[in-house]
Amino acid sequence: MKKFKKALALSLTLAMGLSMVACGDKKEETTTAAGGDTAAATEAKTDAPATEAKTDAPATEAKTDAPAPSAGIAKPDVSGWDDSKKIYAYSWDDDFQKKLNVVLENFPEIQPYVEYINLGVASEESLELIDAAFKSDKYPSLIPADIGSAKYWTEDDTKTLDLKTIGFTDDMLANSYQYAKDFANYNGELKAVTWQSTAGSVFYNRAIAKDTFGTDDPAAIQEKIKDWDSFFAAADELKAKGYKIVSGPKDVYYAIINAHTEPWVSVAADGKETFKPDSTIKTYIETAKKLADGGYTNSTEMWDGKWAESMKDGGDVFCYFACPWMIGVFQGNGATDGSWGACVGPQAYYWGGTYVSVGKDTPNPELCAFILYELTCDPEIGVQITNKTGDAVNNIAANERLVGGEIAADNNGVKFLGGQNPYGTWADAASGIQQGAVTYQDKNYEAFISDAANGLIAGTYKSVDEAIDYVKSQSNTVLGIPAAE
Repeated sequence: MKKFKKALALSLTLAMGLSMVACGDKKEETTTAAGGDTAAATEAKTDAPATEAKTDAPATEAKTDAPAPSAGIAKPDVSGWDDSKKIYAYSWDDDFQKKLNVVLENFPEIQPYVEYINLGVASEESLELIDAAFKSDKYPSLIPADIGSAKYWTEDDTKTLDLKTIGFTDDMLANSYQYAKDFANYNGELKAVTWQSTAGSVFYNRAIAKDTFGTDDPAAIQEKIKDWDSFFAAADELKAKGYKIVSGPKDVYYAIINAHTEPWVSVAADGKETFKPDSTIKTYIETAKKLADGGYTNSTEMWDGKWAESMKDGGDVFCYFACPWMIGVFQGNGATDGSWGACVGPQAYYWGGTYVSVGKDTPNPELCAFILYELTCDPEIGVQITNKTGDAVNNIAANERLVGGEIAADNNGVKFLGGQNPYGTWADAASGIQQGAVTYQDKNYEAFISDAANGLIAGTYKSVDEAIDYVKSQSNTVLGIPAAE
């Protein structure tokens, strides 16, 4: 863990802000009880049918049939419980609270034994605060972390549990997408689970689509950008009409890089680490250079004001590579409901995600296990999370129900996309993700790779090989991890 903590410290200076994940960094510092005003919530789960949303195209069927349900984790009997059974959920912002509340609304009898502590800091900054809380009288039992920080908890056996020791089984996770299970496993242990599917897609400007291609139908747009050759052919058509296909060269980063199937850092039997760059690094650098040289972008940097400007009506950017959680980013930057559509795009990928671990010395492992089972494995809870929060869930069975008609008309994702039911699109993308082992250093490599691509575009490096050599040198000098011979 010593080397890992050092790497996270480097991430704070090298890569903060590079990976916007499931939710933003909210700075208000509050401590609240989870559940909000749910005292009157009914004990039984609601069976009221959701209103069917209109669609501008037939909903896409998820590629993977939902597995047969397995026996779940039983609800604990709270009779005789006192404050010693209370658990605390610590998080850097309030996003996890919204999802946790969906569970508590269904089971109000457990609500008095759950307290949510919103630290109001960046995800990386929350790590030391949660570490300190292990020594307090409010022990961290539920620990959500974004994908850039989650390895801090999942790769430490002294602080977090193997969830299989508190009741989780492989059968219970049958409805989870494989890439999410891969990320959460460490040395054969299940160290975290996630309710969230962060499958990547492409959000496209409907007005620009109609003006350039004569249609904004999701199936037709998917055909126009179904692979990278088609994507660049579409870029030429858009350029001829005065549009940019993306805002900046880095917009395609996650779609390309997160398809790598082998870990960048390998560890020998003696503990020596080696950096092994794979083909996705070269592909990304080449693609970013092609986008810049072809005049296909506005040369913006991801997350700056100019990058987000074309999310508003009247912008000149055709599409953004985006995940379900980015709907809030679009809305926060002035996008209006109905102006954007969604399709899978040229590459199945994922971007971000929040994974929840359990503190090893939790006073109530039974309650932790039940909450996390309901949050991540129960299809009914998954449908409710989507309809109440707009989030896409890591639950194949829930997504099939949403695609099949259990989608609420006021679902935020449906409203934003002008009546399009996007959950089949996101399920298709999630089932197609081929993800290799993510390492604790990946966030640092993102900074190195981004700098390498920018250097090639600016002329600092004369070739792709020179740019990759820069990544290798940074790995050695900054992280102390030499590149493989």
